[in-house]
Amino acid sequence: MMMKMTKRSCLVLALSGLLASPTLATAQDFPNKPVRMVVAFSAGGPTDVLARVVAKGMGTALGQQVVVDNKAGAGGVIGTREVAKASADGYTILFGGDAALTVQPQMSKNAGYDGVKDFTPLRLVAAQTNVLVAHKSVGVSSVAELIAKAKAKSEGISFGSAGVGTPAHLIGALFESQAGVDLLHVPYKGAAPAMTDLIGGQVNLMFVGMPVANQNKTRSELVMLAVTGDKRAPGMPEVPTFAEAGIKGLGGESAIWWSVMGPPGLPADVKAKLDAALQTALNDPEVRKGLTLQGVDVLNLDAATTTQWLKRDTAKWGKLIQEKNISAD
Repeated sequence: MMMKMTKRSCLVLALSGLLASPTLATAQDFPNKPVRMVVAFSAGGPTDVLARVVAKGMGTALGQQVVVDNKAGAGGVIGTREVAKASADGYTILFGGDAALTVQPQMSKNAGYDGVKDFTPLRLVAAQTNVLVAHKSVGVSSVAELIAKAKAKSEGISFGSAGVGTPAHLIGALFESQAGVDLLHVPYKGAAPAMTDLIGGQVNLMFVGMPVANQNKTRSELVMLAVTGDKRAPGMPEVPTFAEAGIKGLGGESAIWWSVMGPPGLPADVKAKLDAALQTALNDPEVRKGLTLQGVDVLNLDAATTTQWLKRDTAKWGKLIQEKNISAD
């Protein structure tokens, strides 16, 4: 005999179904296990070091460990793509550098993700200014002198980078475009060998992050020409900004930055819990100290601002990639 379903029994069954829903259950008890923070670069590098500082602070705020998982390769594409394809349950997040999100998808047809569409932004973590460093053999002491010499030298002045599409490469290409000069790009397999050759004079110029510049600013072989950003760097007050040198487009909008992102479709309440933990971590004095010791400026900016930066830099670098015909394929 078929049981007659009352309105009450239907309601009970409906509520049972909702409570059994994986999405709802995940949202209610999240997190009940460690969260994996993917870093798309090797252990020990700048992105990894920053991520571990943030992961520790987030873990404390969440009450669950946040474990850094290094998935290096293809200029950050492999690890970044993994998060883009991950389950939207909040247990896989990305500590991402800007180039992997805004540059690599436009340089390679095989990247497999869109930096704007395929992630749920949580928060901008930090940014870093860069310094244009020249070897003394170039014989220049200012950006103006460099531009004049670059225009006069038919064989070209070289600049090194950690590889095609890396921040040092693109900022160098942006400088070429804004200054109206042609330089010879020399890509290396990493920043360390590029810096070694700059010190040795095998390459003429390089855009380096502020921590590396500070470590090498007293070397007699090197000349610090200009800093990106909207104001002079506290550690190098004697070095002018590019704006002061008459070059546009290399202000604060050209900073290297890092953010925490989730996969697409992250439930609103899970996103809120992750964001609250991240914000708490970035307000913690020990976390801020750990980040600033790496030579970065702590940002702690919300998801809406993260999206603005993503769209801005995707458009900026996309235009440059087309102009310079830069490709990773």
